[in-house]
Amino acid sequence: MHVMVVMPLGEFGGGAERMLYNYLAHRKQDGSLRVFVVFLSPGRLADSVREMGYSTAVVSAGRVREVGRLLATQRSVGQLIDTWSIDRVLAWMPKACAYVALPARIRGVPLLIWRHDIPTALDRLDKLVLRHGRPRSMACSSEAANRALQACGVSGVSTVAIHPGVAPVSFDAESVQAIRGKFLGNSPGPIVGTVTRLQPWKRVDLLLQSATLLKARFPEVKVLVVGGESHGLSKGHAAQLQSLGRRLIGDDALFVGEQSNVGDWLQVMDVFVLPSNCEPFGIALVEALLAGKPVVACAGGGPDEIVGDDGIGVLLPASPTPQDMAAAIARLLDPRARSKARTVNPKSAARFAPEQMAVRIDEWLTTADSFEHSH
Repeated sequence: MHVMVVMPLGEFGGGAERMLYNYLAHRKQDGSLRVFVVFLSPGRLADSVREMGYSTAVVSAGRVREVGRLLATQRSVGQLIDTWSIDRVLAWMPKACAYVALPARIRGVPLLIWRHDIPTALDRLDKLVLRHGRPRSMACSSEAANRALQACGVSGVSTVAIHPGVAPVSFDAESVQAIRGKFLGNSPGPIVGTVTRLQPWKRVDLLLQSATLLKARFPEVKVLVVGGESHGLSKGHAAQLQSLGRRLIGDDALFVGEQSNVGDWLQVMDVFVLPSNCEPFGIALVEALLAGKPVVACAGGGPDEIVGDDGIGVLLPASPTPQDMAAAIARLLDPRARSKARTVNPKSAARFAPEQMAVRIDEWLTTADSFEHSH
């Protein structure tokens, strides 16, 4: 079977991109399922996939509202379906459907869709794709997202939840020591951190507000924020957060932008916090567990399925107060909790191995017709 995966983004930046990379890097390429990949923009992700040995094409699609480029992209995608003798098309994000749904339907090739969000309602594109693209199946990254999708009314379409696979991220001990020395100097810290895209729903402001309360017990606590405005989303929000951080805790708010060596930065942190509202999954949260860090996250999405009784972490209500978050962080800054997390949390996160995800996705691609609705 030949499957074409169509990904709008050719550059690394968020969870959807990292999940695609991990899937392609950890699946067996010598089986009966052969995967071809089309990117609708260039970048390092597209280059990395090509280097893995996959047949890869980059079709610069531009914006959906550019009708001429939209039609040209649909034509190019259709030609690739023919050239590669594609049996199924997987739109890795709903946006890809604008370019692949029509050429796939014209050729009678089944359409599958991966959603990386927790939908609250179907938008115009969703409705058009359901009506005219007639997708065979949809996949989500968590059971919470799958339930939300079903509640939106996607009747006649099978759905399945497949957790993203996450591999431990490497780190360099000397680099970690150097970073801590740079930020702490002779201060005992601690450092409370997050790795996230800077958008309002990620609620970094909540973490900063909780830090002001932590100051009463940990006067020299610092908040480390790793991440930026990936793909130009929520422009200006980073500057707003930096201004808020300076106002609340001064120079103890550390914004370092996007970093390639995420493993080093995770090791710098004493506690990892994912304050997002309705996080669809939480790849960075799993990476923190694999790094042996105690974690704090908020309920209402993927973290419900990640933070369990077998690990050292706190799952807060979906809409916690800064007081709630500060109390949870303070609890995990206990040296005993941090010591136990180094041993326990990597074992807790082992169930999200990328190899398991790759097998599950390949099974879904091959047998999507047999998957039943998951509630």
